[in-house]
Amino acid sequence: MMRFKENNYNKLFVSVSDFIRLICAGDRLKRITNIIDDLLRKEYLKKNKRLSILDYGCGSMEISKKLEEKNYIKSIVGSDIFNHSYKSKKLTYINNGRLFKENQKFDVIFVVDVLHHVGINNAHKILDKLSKLSKIIIVKDHFEHGFFSRQLLRFVDFYANYGYGVDVPKKYFNKNQWKKTLIKSNSKEIFRKNSFQQHDGLFNLILNKKHHFVSMIKIYE
Repeated sequence: MMRFKENNYNKLFVSVSDFIRLICAGDRLKRITNIIDDLLRKEYLKKNKRLSILDYGCGSMEISKKLEEKNYIKSIVGSDIFNHSYKSKKLTYINNGRLFKENQKFDVIFVVDVLHHVGINNAHKILDKLSKLSKIIIVKDHFEHGFFSRQLLRFVDFYANYGYGVDVPKKYFNKNQWKKTLIKSNSKEIFRKNSFQQHDGLFNLILNKKHHFVSMIKIYE
């Protein structure tokens, strides 16, 4: 992996790049949130259950903020390596280091665009750790489709994460590698959306819908 400016949280760069991305690509997090919202409604509203959620690798916590107003949400904990001061009635933040020490249980965990950053060969290890906190995990990540596709993903990943000092991987999942990750983590896929439009405009031309997937998995003992 390449690492750029480790632990250098460049707020100005992040603010400018987020603004440019919003203009050129639209609100990708809103699209991801809508897919997760639809999935949760189908799986849980029929059970008349209010959910406790962990947003693992929550970043700016935008997905959590969008979901906290839903009436089926009981509570959301956002977790990441960065510090956040945001807190509301339903939403709190905890550092990743404290997360596993406290061993809090959740109904569902979100892992949005996180696993490829730890490396596709290590992704099952993260799922194993998270399985101690919940058996239901929703993963949003990327599929690559050959060398050129991989370089496009790396370019966009670099642009999106440079200001945070986040690793940019050398490879991303393909469908076969994702299947192997599920086997290694003793997981069964409940649902998968193999492609969807995440971006508008220029960014959609660079990374079309075939590069994005959402998977709901159940992890067994």
